[in-house]
Amino acid sequence: MGERLGWSHPEPMSIEEFIEEGETLRSLLNRLVGRISHFQEAVFNPQTQSLSSEVAIVINEHIQNLVQGLETKLQDGDRLLFLPILAGG
Repeated sequence: MGERLGWSHPEPMSIEEFIEEGETLRSLLNRLVGRISHFQEAVFNPQTQSLSSEVAIVINEHIQNLVQGLETKLQDGDRLLFLPILAGG
């Protein structure tokens, strides 16, 4: 498994996580911070409990506006994709 997330590494990173019934996006992100090197810098800051403004989250192939924010409930079988928001000039 690579040390960085997919956009910083030549190959995308794929992991599977067990989702408990009623688990929220917040709890999953906090768990991933502890397991994946550089996740905190790239995606989620556990101190401020905020997502990076440079990342979009896709859940089940749909970009989510996350009406419930970090309290969005996840279900077993959900697929999350963290995509960098790229800007160029």
